Amino acid sequence: MDLTPALQVNIGDPLFIGDFWGFILALPVLFLAFWMSAVKNRAVVVVGAFAGALIGFLGILGWVDTLIYDTPLPGANGPVTFFSSLLICSIAGLAAAMILDLIVARMTSRNYRRSAQTAHGYPPLPRS
Repeated sequence: MDLTPALQVNIGDPLFIGDFWGFILALPVLFLAFWMSAVKNRAVVVVGAFAGALIGFLGILGWVDTLIYDTPLPGANGPVTFFSSLLICSIAGLAAAMILDLIVARMTSRNYRRSAQTAHGYPPLPRS
C-alpha cells in the first residue's frame, strides 16, 4: 500500500466543484473582516482572511478529494463537500482575520493607547 501524496486535482470531479464553490461563497467573509477590523492597516486583515479561507479550501480538498491520497474519501459527495467547505472556509477566514488583527494591534500598540485623562472623556486639568 503506497501512502505517498498523490497531488491530483480533477476539475470535473463533483468533490472539487463543491469545494470550489464553497470557497467562492465563503469569500464575503473578507468584507466582514474589513468591517470588524480595529486596526489602521485593514488590508493586512483582509489578506489574512483570504489566506485563512484558502487554507480551509486546501484542507477540505486534501481531506476529501485526491489531493493527498489517490482515492477520495468513502461516502463523500458534492453537496456534503460544498457545505463543509462553505462553513470551514468561513470559519478559517474569520479566525485568521481576528488573529492578524490582534497581531497588528500588538505590533503597533502606540497608535491605540490613550492617556488616562482623555480615556474617560474629561478635559485635561489646567497646569499651574
